[in-house]
Amino acid sequence: MGIYIDNNLSWQEHINYVHKKLIKFTCIFYKIRNKLNYDVLKLLYFAFVYPHLLYAIEIYGNTCYRFINKLEKLNNKILRILQNKSLSTHSIELYRHYNTLPITDLHLYQILLFVHKFIHHRQNLPDIFATYLTENSLIYNYNTRGQINLHVRLIQSQFGKRLITYKGSILWNNLPDNLKSTHSTTEFKENLRHLLYSR
Repeated sequence: MGIYIDNNLSWQEHINYVHKKLIKFTCIFYKIRNKLNYDVLKLLYFAFVYPHLLYAIEIYGNTCYRFINKLEKLNNKILRILQNKSLSTHSIELYRHYNTLPITDLHLYQILLFVHKFIHHRQNLPDIFATYLTENSLIYNYNTRGQINLHVRLIQSQFGKRLITYKGSILWNNLPDNLKSTHSTTEFKENLRHLLYSR
């Protein structure tokens, strides 16, 4: 399935695999960045780099920061090369120019997109996810401010807190109410991206 799983579920092997695939582009992009225009270079990023980062990021992005940081630094370097920016340019500006997010935020973004689909467009998810998360409204019969939230089960282990069922529920509950109530996927994506930029 294109995902490398190690014995400790640290995802280090998968991250190393993605890093190895992407690092070869640094030299190529450096050589062609002055020969192609901005739009073409942006297309190259989303054709050859972004798909590798995005694939299964909901899972491998759950690793510790020192593993994922290796990939994020490489991605920052690629964006600097393609945008012909100096080291003094703040990395968040590199992502804004391409309307995307740093890997750590992209991980949160993709999890929240899944939760949004579960809440507002569950019919578009495979049947296996029909009861993947639990809404507070199914547990509490009386009206509460938290009815639009998800039920968070008590979990003690650090491994358990990395599960999407737990992490997704926590992330969703911490969103502003107006964002949680947004039905449109397009609008939700845009507002969520702005929220993550502002952090």
